[in-house]
Amino acid sequence: MRYGGLLADRRSPRAAVRDRYGPPESEGARLYAGPVAIDPFGQAEVRYRTLLDERRRGALDPRSFRAAVRQLRVVDGEGREWSLGPENGVWYRRDRDRWSEAHPPRRLVCGRCGHHNLQRHSFCTECGGRLARS
Repeated sequence: MRYGGLLADRRSPRAAVRDRYGPPESEGARLYAGPVAIDPFGQAEVRYRTLLDERRRGALDPRSFRAAVRQLRVVDGEGREWSLGPENGVWYRRDRDRWSEAHPPRRLVCGRCGHHNLQRHSFCTECGGRLARS
């Protein structure tokens, strides 16, 4: 059909925009990468390094830095609380009433699909691909 010299588009407005400009970033990531599990320990470490850089540049005072690092606490699958030490960036695990230095449970990332797997797995639980160990 023609209205006023233009072809009437029978698709939804969203489909027309997607065809013209491409999918939104979140939709594009979903289409190509699939759902990927997030490693909270890795995320906290990346954020800690960012905060440390801000502190070294003078953008954060020591008190604000400590408060921001305190917000990076992680609770693992077994309900244990973990925190990064503000002075050294080392992981500490809360055992009853005290914090003790410990290594957090690490995850292996599948090279095929990007899924995060537990250390005890030899094959990806998502796609079945062999996990590379370092």
